[in-house]
Amino acid sequence: MLFRVGRTFVIVACMSAAAVELAAAADIPYGRNPAPVDVPAGWAGFYLGGQVGYGADSVRWRNLGASTFFSPLNSLTRDRGSGVIGGGQLGYNFQYNRFVFGIEGSASAADFDRSFASPYFPATDVWSSKLTWLGTVTGRVGYGTVETSLRDNALGVISQSSTVHSGWTVGGGVEFKLTRQFSLGLEFMHTDLGRSTDINGPSSVTAESYGVGLRSNSIMARFNYLFGQ
Repeated sequence: MLFRVGRTFVIVACMSAAAVELAAAADIPYGRNPAPVDVPAGWAGFYLGGQVGYGADSVRWRNLGASTFFSPLNSLTRDRGSGVIGGGQLGYNFQYNRFVFGIEGSASAADFDRSFASPYFPATDVWSSKLTWLGTVTGRVGYGTVETSLRDNALGVISQSSTVHSGWTVGGGVEFKLTRQFSLGLEFMHTDLGRSTDINGPSSVTAESYGVGLRSNSIMARFNYLFGQ
């Protein structure tokens, strides 16, 4: 009887010790996996890419008063053209948390080409304008080459010019990463290249002087490679 009681006591004692250990363990803090950190996508560094899209321009011709051969003095003539635009860009991004700032330079070839019959002498005269290239620096400042011409088919009189205009651009868009180093985006850009005296001087038989102003809108798909990601 005593021996069995002793065995029973030992077993109970062991069970009690185990229970004490489990109770003590419940009060001990245990390590947990840290909450996942929401790390913003990295955009800092240089990037290089290309862009292609479609755009339209608005050209304003003003007769500055040298001749009435193609239009009345001080008349304002408007025209619109459209076409494909595309090129490349190089830039650098700075990133602070989720805010990204940067500077970018781009150069694009454009084919905003249009010829139309003169509103004043439609039977003989043809006016034409063409935006051939456009360059921008983020901030943004814009530059572009505008080719213009006035032609009288009856007499073979031509006045023409190719002039670099300067102005400003503003726009916006979206861009997201396909991988760590490749991004895809879509951008809208409005450009105002101001007005300059493009046609200024004698044609084959008369002196012409026209101030030409140009504004353009374009939307382009962008593809960039980000260095150092």
